[in-house]
Amino acid sequence: MTGFNAPAESLGTINGQTAASLLGVAADIALVIDRRGVIRDLSANSKELRNEQTQKWVGQKWADTVESDSIEKINSLLSDNPDVMSCERQINHRSDGGESLLLLYSTVLLNDKGYRVAVGKDLGALTRMQKRLINVQQSMERDYSQLRQYETRYRLLFKTASDAIIITDADSFKVIEANPPACTLLDAAERKMVGSTLLKWFDTETRNQMQRALASLRMNGRNVSMELELGERDHTLIVNLALFKTNNQTHVLVRLEKKVPESDQLTQPEQTARLLALVENAPDALVVTDKRGKVLTVNTEFLDLSQLADAELARGQDLSNWLARGGIDFQIIMSSLREHGSIRLYSTQMRGEFGSVCDVEVSAAAVSDGVLDCIGFSIRNTSRRIAANDESSSLTPKSIDQLTQLVGRVPLKNLVRESTELIEQLCIQSALKLTNNNRASAAEMLGLSRQSLYVKLRRYALDDENSS
Repeated sequence: MTGFNAPAESLGTINGQTAASLLGVAADIALVIDRRGVIRDLSANSKELRNEQTQKWVGQKWADTVESDSIEKINSLLSDNPDVMSCERQINHRSDGGESLLLLYSTVLLNDKGYRVAVGKDLGALTRMQKRLINVQQSMERDYSQLRQYETRYRLLFKTASDAIIITDADSFKVIEANPPACTLLDAAERKMVGSTLLKWFDTETRNQMQRALASLRMNGRNVSMELELGERDHTLIVNLALFKTNNQTHVLVRLEKKVPESDQLTQPEQTARLLALVENAPDALVVTDKRGKVLTVNTEFLDLSQLADAELARGQDLSNWLARGGIDFQIIMSSLREHGSIRLYSTQMRGEFGSVCDVEVSAAAVSDGVLDCIGFSIRNTSRRIAANDESSSLTPKSIDQLTQLVGRVPLKNLVRESTELIEQLCIQSALKLTNNNRASAAEMLGLSRQSLYVKLRRYALDDENSS
């Protein structure tokens, strides 16, 4: 710090009132401290420091108002060494709200009695600004990391896609990117294709067709699809053109596909046979019933879940015979089918003929072919998914959705107890989040004592989670 050259001539003799006014204007807080380190008076200019808490400091030892890590700094500021006194120290004052008050102090000796004044600057605003800056930096890092992940996924998808894809500029038709299948289809190396004009890789006839299609696409903005006869390569090429914009630049997405001759395509009976084989060996249980729920046909997985030896044993029986809640489950499914035409992922249980029980998700859709009205069911075994967690956690709801899924599997009195505990846990988590993990403020917000809040934190295993 640079001092006045002639303070006696410039300032003269300053009385106590003038000195107090100067300190009140120049400092956020000023403490008058006696030889024993007791605060005798204070002046606070900062709004954050003009409160009942700082007024309580008067009459207390300065060292008793600070955190334990700042006591040594207080002792150095109370030293009789002028060089030590003039040095600035960051002091953390204790606060009833839980957060420390960060102040920057330096001390000046007042008189022969050993009284001195501690001039402090409030660093709270700077600290909050630094926290906001750190939060913004972390947010930018997360966004940048997410963009890198998106780019990686795009690159991986673009390179491994089986379709031949080329991206060009909409004005010059210059190739910006081309994936390996596109290069193979046009017999060109990627390094030669990128940067060249797309029309270069077609013969004269097809080049004119491509040019007209690209001009039409750029003018109308509608997707264009066409077939090109490549005489040199002796095959037909299906070309799909689509227009899109990125960063105020217009590009063309070109998707190329080699047309498969009809002789190489599967006949209708062959396609049907493959589809039936897929249905029969599907990992989910597939069932077809009439509109009353009578089983018409089932696949192999359904026989495993129902513990039946043959599909004939299931044919003609009610599907509700194997559902845990019987007719109730079937009525719920049918009600949704009548209203929406389909139902997805309805959670229930399925019973086998020999007493086995497994958790399942049921999806269904009504089908009408003009001759017979029927219903198709897909039943997925979710027991392995639940078994991946320990048994206690699988029956303990962590959200409202999980709680509702326990209806019918757990007695009502247990559900009421679980829902009460769940709501209590969610309220505590919300209060801690709103107070930035300030437990004293969270307890006050919830109308609890601190001890009661600590007991509930340990009960719900939230103590370690929030302390970290």
